[in-house]
Amino acid sequence: MLNDTPRPDDLPEAPSAYAALPPDYPQAPSGAGPGGSSGPGTGGPGRSPRLLVAAGVAVVVVVAVALAVWKGGGAEPAARSTALPSATRSSSPAGPMPSTPVPAPTAPGGVPAGLVGFYTQRLDWSPCSDNAKHRCATMEVPVDYAKPTGDRFTLALRKAPATEPGKRLGSLVINPGGPGGSGVEYAQYASFVFSPAVRAAYDVVGFDPRGIGASSPVRCLTDDDMDRLFSSDPTPDSAAERSTLLAEADAITARCATRGGDRARHLSTTEVARDMDVMRVLLGDEKLNFFGGSYGTFLGAIYADTFPTKVGRMVLDSAMSPNQTDEQEMSYDIQGFESSIDAFIDWCVPRSDCALGSDKAGARQKIVDLLDAVERDGLTTTTPGLTRIGEGWVGFSIFMCLYSDTSWPTLNQGLKQAFAGRGDILLEKGMSVVERDESGAYAPTTYLQAMIPVRCADWPRSATDPALAAAQAKAKREHPLWARMTGELYDNCRTWPTAGRTPKGSTLAVGAAPILVIGNERDPATPIGGTKQLAKDLDSGILLTSDHDGHGTYYAGNSCVDSAVDGYLLRGTAPADGTTC
Repeated sequence: MLNDTPRPDDLPEAPSAYAALPPDYPQAPSGAGPGGSSGPGTGGPGRSPRLLVAAGVAVVVVVAVALAVWKGGGAEPAARSTALPSATRSSSPAGPMPSTPVPAPTAPGGVPAGLVGFYTQRLDWSPCSDNAKHRCATMEVPVDYAKPTGDRFTLALRKAPATEPGKRLGSLVINPGGPGGSGVEYAQYASFVFSPAVRAAYDVVGFDPRGIGASSPVRCLTDDDMDRLFSSDPTPDSAAERSTLLAEADAITARCATRGGDRARHLSTTEVARDMDVMRVLLGDEKLNFFGGSYGTFLGAIYADTFPTKVGRMVLDSAMSPNQTDEQEMSYDIQGFESSIDAFIDWCVPRSDCALGSDKAGARQKIVDLLDAVERDGLTTTTPGLTRIGEGWVGFSIFMCLYSDTSWPTLNQGLKQAFAGRGDILLEKGMSVVERDESGAYAPTTYLQAMIPVRCADWPRSATDPALAAAQAKAKREHPLWARMTGELYDNCRTWPTAGRTPKGSTLAVGAAPILVIGNERDPATPIGGTKQLAKDLDSGILLTSDHDGHGTYYAGNSCVDSAVDGYLLRGTAPADGTTC
């Protein structure tokens, strides 16, 4: 996901916590581990949002998901390529970005009168405090687009200017997923996640979505609430235990809604897509060039469906479709998890130090037995306040180690320690992902703050469906390790006060320019089934798959993928639909 040879001028003077720094980069103060989350900037679980899963799922360059995971082959390349429209050049001048305000833009035709002021505000770019070569700014958007004269969010933006102004093609807006990942932080590390050629030609612009990070943050969960999400028993064995689990989840969701107030009810991805269109105009771009990873692919798809004629060059990495059903999500989750755990087992068992021994056939059962023992007895740790951890933390941490093969050695050592009854290694991994320190404090910007409001807005409530319940029960019996990693399946938005989005269930983004959708064949977080579905659901989707493991495809070590993506972004030439690298 991240390049091991970053440009020094792209790095801050003191790195902040960042979940996906290369292994050889100096450790961030908060202990964020390498190879983290949702995609080269792909964030978050790329899973569907609704059901609480204490074991969790995560995001691509930025982190994981501790709540909600269940809603529910590439063809041989042809000897052709697809030419795209030329990238739309920004109307702003090429070269170093000014530190003074630029002239106010003109609102595009068709903008409602109440929104003209938002589309014509000026971006006052100034040097970022941690890197004078980057530019930072803010913009305002309405909390409720139906009431534009009401409350406003202030969004934080960060721009890494094109390194060769003479080659500049415009802006490339980026989102790392999550939901809840910081696009400002993502842009801070632009040279880690994009090739030198892309950096030369585009101003890479990241933003913290409404209510997240530095963008009028909505903080609806306490540290205790977040600890409870991981400490609850995710696999209840009786009706009483299940009732306790559901009551805890409902209480946390209700408290989040109360604390978050009206702003928390307006954190949907549909509203973020509208914010992004305002941003496009303020950046001076006729069309939106966009790179989204993990849950950021959901944002890209929603934008393209809402503003199809404004799509420029769009790359969706490690994807999921806004149309995915519960049944499809279940199928994708099983395939994604099992292909990833099998890849880890294939790597581990030939090693003399493999925690699972040398018998590949029995390796999965050893993990099942371990999780059963953890549910019964827990693991001891040296972390104050978490001196004994259960299935929630352990399953989440194991899952996060599957995001990248760079974390497989950590998983092997963590399992070895867990078989001896201790959980320090696994807990440290999980805590680094969710930005929890040893005192029990979570970073104010942790993506967990966004999980409930965003997911409850983005997906419909789960209906009681006896056939689906039976299918779920059958799947859990046939896939016991997946069942323990996934935990109890239920709707954690039952006490959220507003309804979720209703999936369109039809072709998306009709009339948009070609959109490149990419993914790894063995991705535990956004399984390849969802990536293939999104490419199919998009009217102009082009699928490119990578025969690799992990979460995040571009700039992750596959030169074939990198060349194809760069060719698309720089020259407007997409690979043939169905190409496999």
